Amino acid sequence: MLRQMFGPRPIPDKFAGFPKEMAVRPSQIRASAVETGLMNPAAFVSAKTYDELSTPVIIIAGEDDRLIDIDEQSGPLHDEVTQSKMHRIAGAGRMVQQSATGDLMAAIDEAAAETLH
Repeated sequence: MLRQMFGPRPIPDKFAGFPKEMAVRPSQIRASAVETGLMNPAAFVSAKTYDELSTPVIIIAGEDDRLIDIDEQSGPLHDEVTQSKMHRIAGAGRMVQQSATGDLMAAIDEAAAETLH
């Protein structure tokens, strides 16, 4: 599961002690399923307010995400949020915030700089 999420980059060393047995407990699987079930309705409601956003929006997506097609997920979001910018991180997968932290921090700095103008 971790290789799939982090791939194609290696799993960061800080996840070496990840308690895998905790992630597959029935209660955890159930909680994850409930959260997943709530995402689509919440996204549907949120989408109705995209045109009200006035802050910079930067969408960061790993080009080599093995779980979703960013052209089907992040791309349409970028199209709908008119003032957004999309950063496609080459060689990164799903956990771009962990595997491409420098790119993430640069995007935060970029958004902050735009906010000051």
